[in-house]
Amino acid sequence: MKVSLSQRIYFFTVSCCILFAVIVGSIIWSFQKVELAFSREHYTQKVANHANILKQLVTSDNIYASDYNADNWLKLQSKLMNLLKSAPELTPQQQIIQNSINSQNQSAKQLFSKMNENKLNDASESIKNHLKTRLMIQLEVIRADSVQLSNMVQKDIYDVVQRQALFIFILLAVSILILLYGSSRLSKVFKVSLSEVKNAFENNHSGNFQKIKLSNQSDEFDSIVTAFNLMNHKLSETMVSLAMMKNIVEDRTRVLEQLSNTDPLTKVANRRALFERGDLELSRTDRIHNNLTLILLDCDYFKNVNDVHGHQIGDELLKHICKICNKEIRSIDFLGRYGGEEFIIILPDCDVDGGIEIAKRIQNSLIKDCLIVEGKELNVTLSMGISMLIDKSETFEQLINKADQAMYVAKENGRNRIEVSTSVSPV
Repeated sequence: MKVSLSQRIYFFTVSCCILFAVIVGSIIWSFQKVELAFSREHYTQKVANHANILKQLVTSDNIYASDYNADNWLKLQSKLMNLLKSAPELTPQQQIIQNSINSQNQSAKQLFSKMNENKLNDASESIKNHLKTRLMIQLEVIRADSVQLSNMVQKDIYDVVQRQALFIFILLAVSILILLYGSSRLSKVFKVSLSEVKNAFENNHSGNFQKIKLSNQSDEFDSIVTAFNLMNHKLSETMVSLAMMKNIVEDRTRVLEQLSNTDPLTKVANRRALFERGDLELSRTDRIHNNLTLILLDCDYFKNVNDVHGHQIGDELLKHICKICNKEIRSIDFLGRYGGEEFIIILPDCDVDGGIEIAKRIQNSLIKDCLIVEGKELNVTLSMGISMLIDKSETFEQLINKADQAMYVAKENGRNRIEVSTSVSPV
C-alpha cells in the first residue's frame, strides 16, 4: 500500500504521542516502585530497631532473677511479631530473608519463654549462659537479616531510578529527533531518496550496518544521511561493547552471588545459603526417597580460646575446623556456618551410621592435625549432634533443632562426644 508523505508525518506525530504516554506511564510506574521500595526500607529499619532493643533488654537485665519482669520483653516481641505480619510486598529473594526473620523470631520467642518459665533454677551457670547466648545470636541474626534486607531494598531503589531515568532519556531523545527531523524534512524528500532510506533501514534492522548512498543528492537528506551513517557506526561499535559489557556483568553477578552466600570469615556457606541448601535437599529427599542426615557441631570451650589467646586465634581456629571438615566430608556433602562456633554438615543419601562415621573422622582428624599457635599445639574438641529425617513432613529447621538437642546432650555428658537425636535409632 502506497503511503503519502503527509501520512508519514501523521504516523510520526502519533508515535510521538505514544512515546509521551509511555514516558508518563513509566514515570508513574517508577514512582510506585520507588514508593514501595521506601516502604520496604522503613519496614526493615523498624525490624532492626526492635531486634536491637530486644538484645539490649536481654543484655542489661538479669532474666534469671526471681523478681525479673518479662512483660516489657514480651510486649516488644509481640510488637515485632505484628510488624512482621504487616510486611509490605517483597520480591521472592527478599521473601527468603523475611522467612528467615520470621523463623528466628519464633525461635527466639520459644527460647525466651523456656528460659523465663522457671528461671532454670536447677540449671548450671554454663547452661544458663549458653541459652542466653543462643537467644542473643538469634536476635542478632534477625538484625543482620534486616540489614541485609535493607541493603537489597536500597539497591532496588537505585536500580529503578537508574533504569527508568535512562529509559525516559532515550524516549525523550527519540521523540525530539522524530519531531525535528521527521516533521520538517520528510515532507521535502524525493521518492527515490525515500526508497533508498527505507532500504537502508531494512538492512540496518537485519544487522547490516551499511552507509546510505543517495542517487539524488539533496540538502534535505544530506544531514539525515550523515546522522544515519554516524548512528550506524556507533551502533556497530555498541554491539561489540554490549557483548563485552554483558560478559562483565555476568561475571560480576556470579561473584556477588558467591559473596552473598559465603561466610566472610571461614569462607564456607553462610546461614542463608545453608537454609537454601537444606530446603533443596529436603525437596530432593521427598522426590527420590533417599536418606538425609545432619550433623551440628560446636567447638568446646571456644570462649576460653578467645579469652586466653585472643579473638584472632579464635578466628583461625574456626577456619581450621572448617578445613578439617571439608577434608573429611564427601563431595556431595554441604558445610555451612550456623552461627558463632556452630557449624552444620548436610549429608544427602546418608543414614545415621554414615553420619557417625563422618563425625568420628572429623574428631580424629582434628586430634592429628591440630592448630599450631606460637609453636605450640592448640588442642580443642568438638561436641556433635546428629539427626536424620524420619518424617517427610519435617522442616529443615526441625531437623536442625533435633541435632541441636543431641549436641546439647553431648555437652551435658562431658563434651567431645557424638550424640544422636533420641528420635533416631542407629541402623
